[in-house]
Amino acid sequence: MDEQCFYCDQAIEEKYHHGVFVMQNEHVEKPLCQDCYKEWLEGIKE
Repeated sequence: MDEQCFYCDQAIEEKYHHGVFVMQNEHVEKPLCQDCYKEWLEGIKE
């Protein structure tokens, strides 16, 4: 069963990325598809 992207809910193939988010003062890893991962990386660079 494929994992779902945290942002866009698209199915993610075997090779996927995790973004690290701070939620309620805790670091939480969420699965991201390649496109959302790129967007997330650009967002944390700013």
